Amino acid sequence: MVGDQNMEYKGTVWHKDCFTCSNYKQLIGTGSFFPKGEDLPCMTCHETKFGKHCVKCNKATTSGGITYQDQPWHADSFVCITCSKKVAGQCFSTVEEQYWCVDCYKNFVARKCVGCKNAITGFGVPVWWPLMPGQSCHDYCFHFKKMLCESGQQALCHPEQMYYPDCAKKL
Repeated sequence: MVGDQNMEYKGTVWHKDCFTCSNYKQLIGTGSFFPKGEDLPCMTCHETKFGKHCVKCNKATTSGGITYQDQPWHADSFVCITCSKKVAGQCFSTVEEQYWCVDCYKNFVARKCVGCKNAITGFGVPVWWPLMPGQSCHDYCFHFKKMLCESGQQALCHPEQMYYPDCAKKL
């Protein structure tokens, strides 16, 4: 062994080329290992057996992993259900355990305002008015014709205006 690179662990000496993972006999050499009793698993084997695994791909999350609702993910796996854009660290919405980027949520999921026809997302100004069943309106789009009425009443939609019932009777 003189002149060779040797490895020593707990008083035992190995040739560098003989210092291998106890699971798959992969060469550990000068790499990392995680002793478990008499076993010497390499970093890959240790992560596979004991590490957190991505919910989507089931591979070990090492660096760049995130946790959402106590579940581990690779940042590359935590993506919008529609366009596959990464949503880690971004605003996103969850609908029935599916993740949506803001743009896809606006285009495919969000209710549309009967006033301006834009999506009601809850990002920014979260106030909106429920109108007739299946209809909603941004607070800033809710205009009254002739008079203002008390809030908290249901609104009626007419082709170009929205009114509270009591206001509509007075027109």
